[in-house]
Amino acid sequence: MSNFKESLYEKKSFIYKIGEEYFAIGANTFVKVTDSPELDNIELLQNALKKENDRQITKYLDKIIRIANSYRTDAREHYRVQDKLFKFLDDLQANNEVAFNELQAQVFQFDELCKKYQQ
Repeated sequence: MSNFKESLYEKKSFIYKIGEEYFAIGANTFVKVTDSPELDNIELLQNALKKENDRQITKYLDKIIRIANSYRTDAREHYRVQDKLFKFLDDLQANNEVAFNELQAQVFQFDELCKKYQQ
């Protein structure tokens, strides 16, 4: 588990759906995202993936990464943000294994998308 937590915290920031909520998670990033226009990009990315439209996948992947990066905290807050994320993940794994497994699947998909679409 700790390898997952640490690797997630070191990744590029991205927006993940956990249960019915969305969170920007990554390096120096852990915050709930509630802004509907920003979340619309998640749905647009999913539609592009279904259509296998590489141009749109690249566009929305980049857009979501930029949005998630806008939530990054100052590096001086690194340990506070990391601790908050790790506690959240521990609680999620202990109390909602389905949501935790879905998050892991999303992280795996994000890694694959980055390999294919990020230079």
